[in-house]
Amino acid sequence: MKKIDTRSMAKRLFSTLLLWGIVAAVLLSGQVSLVVGTVIVLTVLGSVEYVMITRSTPGHKRRLGSFAIAVIYLLWLAYELVSTNNNNEIIHKQNDFSPEMICLLLTLFVAFLMTLWKEIRGMDSINAVATNVLGFIYIPILFGGFMMRLAFLPPVTTVSSPEISGVWLLLFVAIVTKFTDMGAYLTGTLFGSTKMIKHISPGKTWEGTIGSFAVAQGGAFGVCFLAGDRLDWMGEWWNILILGVLISIAAIIGDLAESILKRSVETKDSGGMLPGIGGVLDLIDSICFAAPVAYFYLYFTAIH
Repeated sequence: MKKIDTRSMAKRLFSTLLLWGIVAAVLLSGQVSLVVGTVIVLTVLGSVEYVMITRSTPGHKRRLGSFAIAVIYLLWLAYELVSTNNNNEIIHKQNDFSPEMICLLLTLFVAFLMTLWKEIRGMDSINAVATNVLGFIYIPILFGGFMMRLAFLPPVTTVSSPEISGVWLLLFVAIVTKFTDMGAYLTGTLFGSTKMIKHISPGKTWEGTIGSFAVAQGGAFGVCFLAGDRLDWMGEWWNILILGVLISIAAIIGDLAESILKRSVETKDSGGMLPGIGGVLDLIDSICFAAPVAYFYLYFTAIH
């Protein structure tokens, strides 16, 4: 058994408890607008970190245009969802991805338009456009957009209460995702010896990955137990099991995706706001992939 770095663990534990305290306060507030606002704040902070860690790559200044479009997209989608007041309207909004498509096209157009006034130097121009578009898809859509959509995914009659607006679903996705991360860290630290993908994330092991699935399932069924009948619409126990596995797989890929990004720009953390964790992007990287997986799985299995 390996020896655990207690100082690093203490910092991570402090940040984790602080963050979960904030999450609990938001959920217990009973205000859907506060939940949506929290998602927007995390998305904006994560997007700022993305702009900062990619500042050495081509098109850094042009990335501010993509950031502005991302803010417009978040406010547009938030207004569309929060302003709904009946079941039919909510279902219509869930079927309408116009905000994503229009703002994505606008991001692409603006990125190419701003490139017209720059000298072409090999692949730099294309890389600049691609990095701008990636920044918009990666955080604003995958995290911000899908987390907001998850909040309004269940079939409801009103959105005035978090108990029936999907806040328990957000808690489900967040806990399964974070338990996947935590399970991988703990079991990998204690028992890990077989490197998973050492050229991308040297600390990840297959033992930690296996352990993460078990811990994540505990989190999934734990939330369902605490939620009572509020999550019954998600289906039978085996549906929860499958969704938990899918979220764990997506969370692991999301964590590795950010590792690729950080290694590409040669940085250890996306920021320093959270001791023991890093930046906001380090916090939400797994959810960026888990949220859309959870959304589409439930949309096609539990809603339709």
